[in-house]
Amino acid sequence: MDTWITLARGPFFRIALAICVLGLGYRLGVVMWQLLSSWLRAGDQRIPVRAVFKATVKWMLPTHLFRLRPVYGLASLMFHLGILLVPLFFTGHVRLWQASVPVAWPTLGSGLADALSLAAIAGLVLILLGRLLVAASRDLTTSEDVWILLVLLVLAVSGYWAAHPMSSPFAPRGMLLVHVLVGDLALILTPLTKIVHCIIYPFTQLLSEIGWHFPAASGRHVAVSLAKEQEPV
Repeated sequence: MDTWITLARGPFFRIALAICVLGLGYRLGVVMWQLLSSWLRAGDQRIPVRAVFKATVKWMLPTHLFRLRPVYGLASLMFHLGILLVPLFFTGHVRLWQASVPVAWPTLGSGLADALSLAAIAGLVLILLGRLLVAASRDLTTSEDVWILLVLLVLAVSGYWAAHPMSSPFAPRGMLLVHVLVGDLALILTPLTKIVHCIIYPFTQLLSEIGWHFPAASGRHVAVSLAKEQEPV
């Protein structure tokens, strides 16, 4: 068991981290290239930077969700806070990061880390139930959405039990192994699944804005495609 834990926290983790970093770099590079090429082909290259920035901030802090779907909005906030802050700033995780990336950064207190972990678990459960039980959400949910949420839920629950072995129904070392292996899997899945939105999400509004700045000849090309180039607009 200890050998497997050492492998999972050592070479397996470094491989998973490399796949995650390189994959995210590639996906971000593709988005940047798409943005640049679309902007260069745009008929109007003037971008309202201030308006796009305000829309981006509003999009990333979706307060409207709390008005329209308060339960989902709260669940999403709880989930994202926990799933982002605990892996990066929990003391045990920081030691693991520093073994591969020798950079110092602050850590969370154990009480705050526990609260964020439980919030993430509760948020994940609410989101998963909403995806499965609410008809409007269920119709838009794919099997990928469900199993990604399940992977993240196993990651959060196993991490809490690994940090609190007295509350775990399973053997502490086994729970730690599950947590580390699922964590490695989550790193690999990050650039390969919808989790990649963690790095692409801030560019959504800019991409949408540039998308509406059609190239100058777009209308003519559409007319040709529809075989209506002789008809008046």
